[in-house]
Amino acid sequence: MVDVSTFAQGFALGLGLFVCPGPKDVLILRQAIFQRPASELVAVGVLSDALLIWFGMAGASAALSRAPALQSAALWLGACLMVGHGLLSARRAIGGAVDVAAFASKERTLTRGKSLTALLVVSFFNPVAWLNTVLVIGTVGATLPRTGQASFALGAIMASLTWFLALVTGARTAKRWMTNPNTWRILEWCVAVTMIALAAQVVRGLL
Repeated sequence: MVDVSTFAQGFALGLGLFVCPGPKDVLILRQAIFQRPASELVAVGVLSDALLIWFGMAGASAALSRAPALQSAALWLGACLMVGHGLLSARRAIGGAVDVAAFASKERTLTRGKSLTALLVVSFFNPVAWLNTVLVIGTVGATLPRTGQASFALGAIMASLTWFLALVTGARTAKRWMTNPNTWRILEWCVAVTMIALAAQVVRGLL
């Protein structure tokens, strides 16, 4: 039976973490614009989050909490990776507007398998996703009573589903706006600011 209170807690925390332009979100947005199957994009986005949430709540976060040195190393690594990603996004934004026509042509030449592979890679080897799902959601969920953990996890997963449905639907309905080169430049700046701000927050907690 679903515990409404812990479900709402998981949903609120998950939505707060997921609604930001991370690497996976940008890739799903791009693939949605260029007509990759919506159900496939949403499924990969949500299932990857669900697996990482389960992994975190199943013990990874608890294990890290018992090894402060390992946890600190993981957080420092994540912060460095986020800064690197943010700087690359800033470089692309400063370098000029994205050549959307060239990108669209390249995206359409990719096979479905290659597109899916790229999405899986950015879903499971994305430090932001690991920090959000394993370290944050997993740690919070692991501290709850066992009777409420499943409801909390379900709430977080539903937040992921809500976000990716909105992302894919929005990309399809606003395709003309999203294929404007300046839109991508703004998005790159948003990614840069978000990644560096998240890294700063992690580092502040470590100091």
